[in-house]
Amino acid sequence: MSYYSLKNKLVAVPLTYGMIGGFIVILLFLIFYFLDRNPLVNIKMVDPLILSIFIFFALKEFRDRYNSRQLHFWQGMTGGVINYLTIATISAIFILVMTVIIDPEMTTKYIESRIELLNENKQTLVDTMDEETYLKAVAGVKETTGFDLALDDFLKKSIIGLFLTIIIAVILRK
Repeated sequence: MSYYSLKNKLVAVPLTYGMIGGFIVILLFLIFYFLDRNPLVNIKMVDPLILSIFIFFALKEFRDRYNSRQLHFWQGMTGGVINYLTIATISAIFILVMTVIIDPEMTTKYIESRIELLNENKQTLVDTMDEETYLKAVAGVKETTGFDLALDDFLKKSIIGLFLTIIIAVILRK
C-alpha cells in the first residue's frame, strides 16, 4: 500500500468511526431526552465508554487491516484525535441545535437542576470556600446559554478523548 493511500486510511477510518460514534451519542441523548432524564447531565456519564470503544476500534481496524498489524504511537495519536474530535463536534453541534432551536426550555431546566444541586451542597461549599464564591457560582450558572452547554460538551469530550487516545495508542502499539 502506498504512503499516500495509507495516510488517507489514517484519516478515513477514524473519521468513519467518529461519525458513527457521534450519531450514537445523539441517539443516546435522544433516549435520555424522551425518557425525561436530563440528557445534558446523563450523557456525560457514558462519554468515556463511548469514546473508548470508538477510539479503540478505529485504531485497531487501521492497524490490523491497513497497516500490517503495526501501529506507531504517532499514528495512534493522529487517528484518536481525528476520532474524538469528530464525535465531540457532532455532539456539540447537536446540543447547540437542541438547546437553542428545538427545545430552549432544556437550558432552563439544566440551570434549575444545577442551582438545586448547588443549594443542596451549599453548606459544604461555604465551609470549603466562602459565601462569596458560592454566590458567584450560582450567578455563573444562571447565565448559562445553549452555546455554553455545547462548548462544555465539546471540551469535556476532547479532554477525555485525549487521555483515552494516549492510553489506547500505547496499548495497540506494536
